[in-house]
Amino acid sequence: MSPLTLTLLAAAWAEDPPEAPAPSAEAALVVEAPRPARSASDRSFDRAALDTLTGRSTDELLRGMPGLHMSAHGGQGKAYQFYLRGFDTVHGAGLAVRVEGAPLNEISNVHGQGYLDLHLIPMSLVRTLTVSPGLARPEEGDLAVAGSATMDLGLEREGLTVTVGGGTDRTGLVTLGHRPLGAAPGSFLLAEVQGGEGVGESRAHRHLRGAAGVEREVHGRTLRGMILAHDGVFESPGVLTEADLAAGEVGFYDAYPGSGGGRSRRALGVLRLSRVEADRRRQWTAYAAARGLSLHQNFTGALYDPALGDGASQTHHALTGGLRVEGQRRAALPIDAGAELRLDGLRQAEDHADLAGEPLDRRFEAEAGVVNLGAWLAAPLHPRPWLLIAPGLRADALGYAVRAAVEGGVRVDDPQTALAWAPVLSPKLTLTASPTDTLRLFTTAGRGFRSPEARGLTEGDGDGGSERAPVTQVQSVELGASFDPLPWLGLRAASYATFVSNELMFDHTAGRFLSGGPTRRLGLDAALLLRPTPHLGLDLELSLCDGKLRGAETPLPYAPRALVAARLWSMHLPIGATAQLSAGARLWWMGPRPLPGGFASQPTGAIDLTLRVDRGDLSLDLDLDNVLGQEWRDGEFMYASRWDLNAAPSELPARHITAGAPRAARLSLTWRR
Repeated sequence: MSPLTLTLLAAAWAEDPPEAPAPSAEAALVVEAPRPARSASDRSFDRAALDTLTGRSTDELLRGMPGLHMSAHGGQGKAYQFYLRGFDTVHGAGLAVRVEGAPLNEISNVHGQGYLDLHLIPMSLVRTLTVSPGLARPEEGDLAVAGSATMDLGLEREGLTVTVGGGTDRTGLVTLGHRPLGAAPGSFLLAEVQGGEGVGESRAHRHLRGAAGVEREVHGRTLRGMILAHDGVFESPGVLTEADLAAGEVGFYDAYPGSGGGRSRRALGVLRLSRVEADRRRQWTAYAAARGLSLHQNFTGALYDPALGDGASQTHHALTGGLRVEGQRRAALPIDAGAELRLDGLRQAEDHADLAGEPLDRRFEAEAGVVNLGAWLAAPLHPRPWLLIAPGLRADALGYAVRAAVEGGVRVDDPQTALAWAPVLSPKLTLTASPTDTLRLFTTAGRGFRSPEARGLTEGDGDGGSERAPVTQVQSVELGASFDPLPWLGLRAASYATFVSNELMFDHTAGRFLSGGPTRRLGLDAALLLRPTPHLGLDLELSLCDGKLRGAETPLPYAPRALVAARLWSMHLPIGATAQLSAGARLWWMGPRPLPGGFASQPTGAIDLTLRVDRGDLSLDLDLDNVLGQEWRDGEFMYASRWDLNAAPSELPARHITAGAPRAARLSLTWRR
C-alpha cells in the first residue's frame, strides 16, 4: 500500500495575525511529561517545542533525549544507529520506542535485533514526544535497557495544510494534510512525497508516506484509530578507507561501487480506547503491522572473494500483532498495572552478493514465530506529601519457534523446528523526594532485559523438546536531582551504574550481533536550563560514560564517552504585529570513541539550525545542516578490507569512515486554509 503522490502550489501571503498565545516558560522547550518523571533526565516535548528541534526526519527528533547520539551511515532510508548511556544500540537493540502505544522496534530483524525504523512516521504528524533514558519504567519491557520513548500523533491545526520545499542537497518535499473543522487532532488525512539525490555519490532516496486517523468520543471514552504506510527506496554510501581519502583516491562524499542500498516498506494500524476519570485511567491498544525490507551492503570490498566481491543481500518479511491493556488508579492504595501480548511471524534470508548487489548463493534462510506475554504492577505510594515510593515488578514470558532451511551456506534437507522459551522477572524501584518546592531528588534501581535474536536459536533438537533462550539481563542504579532555584534557571543531574550480563556487539562486516561477555557502565548526565523570557531558552547538556568489558577492563568500542550539546531556541517570538518566530540552533561535540584494537576515533561535532516564521495562514521554514561546512566523521571503524582489486589483499585492520551530513540549506513553504 503506497501513499498518493501529490503536488500543490503555494498560495498568496495572508495578512491575518497569528491567534495562538505565547507559551509559558514551563510549556517551553521542555514541558512536564505526560507520564510522571522517574529521572532527572526525563524530557517531554509538545508540537511547539518540536518545531525548535533541528532535524529533517522523525528519527532526528529523538536528539531531544539527553545523551543520545545518532548516526546515519546507511543513508536516508536505512534505520539510524543510536548511542545512549554507553550503549551502542546499533539500530535500536537498547532503545524501545512506541507510537500511539504500539511498539516500533522489530524483533529478530535480519539486520539486527530491535531494528528501529522511524521513516514510517511523517515528521509533521508527531504531536508529542516523551523520552526517558534508563530502564526505570515497569511499563517498558523488551529492549528498553538504554532508554525508551513514546510518541502521539495528530495534526495541530484544523483545515487543509500544504507544504512544498527543497534544498541545496538536491532534495524535495511535498506534504498534504487535512484535519476537518471542529475535529480532534487525531482525525486527519496526510500524504507525503520526499526524495532527492543528496550531496555526493550513492545518496539518492525516495519516500512515499500516507496516514489517516480518526478520533471520537464514544460514551465517555476516547477512541483513536490510525493507519500509517511507507514505501522507501534508497542508496547507501557505505564506508571509505582513511588511506584512500588521504591519497586523494576518493572524495569525502564519494562511495565505492556496490556500497549498498535497499527498499523499505511498512504498514501499521493502531486502535486505542481510553477512559479518564477523577481517580483512574484505563487504556486499551490493539495494533497490527506488515513489514518488508531488503538491504544490500558491502563493508570489506573484495577481501574474502577477490573475483566476485564480499557483498551481502538481506531480505526480511514480517507480520506483527498485539494487544496492550493498562490502567492507573489513584485511591487509598494507588496502582499502576497492565498487560500486553505481542506476536511476530517472520521470514528472512541472507545471500552472498556481487559488487553490483546481485545475489550469488544463499547463506541463511529461516522462518520464525515469536511470542512475548508481559504484565507489570507498580504501587506509587506517598507515605509523606513530599515523598514517593514506587516499587514495581514486570514479568515476561518469551517463546520461539524457529526453522532454518539454510544454515551456514548449507541447505538443510529436512529442516526441524527449534523451540525455545524464557521467563523474565524485572523488579523496579523509584524513590522521589521533594524536600522543597524547587528541589526534587530521584533514586531508581531495577532490572531490564533484551530478548535474543531468533536467528541464534536454530540448534534445537526439533523433536518436540525445547531449550532455554539466552536472555540478556541489564541491571542499573541511578541517582539524580532537579533544582530550580529561580523561575528562569534549572539544573538537572543524573548519575548511573549499569551492568549487562552479556553484551551484544554488532559486527559491521558480517551485519549481525556477536556475543561480547559481561560489561559495566558508569555515567553522568547533567544539564543547565535557562529561560530568560517565555519565548527564549538555552539548554546546555553534558553526558559522560565509562563503559568497559568486566574482567578485562577493555573499553567498550564505538560508544561515545563524552558528548556535549548546546541548544539555543525561541518559541513564538513576536515579530512586528503579524508574525512569530520559532527557531533552534544546536551545537554538539563528541569526544574520541574507543575502537577495537586500542584505537580511537577523532573528536567531532557540528552546528545545525532551524528557523520558522508564521504569518497568518503561511509558514516559512529554513533548515541549515552543518552550518560551518565541516567534513565531520559520522562513524569510524577498524577492520581489514580490500577495495583496490589490483592491490595485494591484507588482513591488517585499516581505519574506515562514514561521512557526516554535509552543509545544506532547505527551504519550505506551508499554506493552511
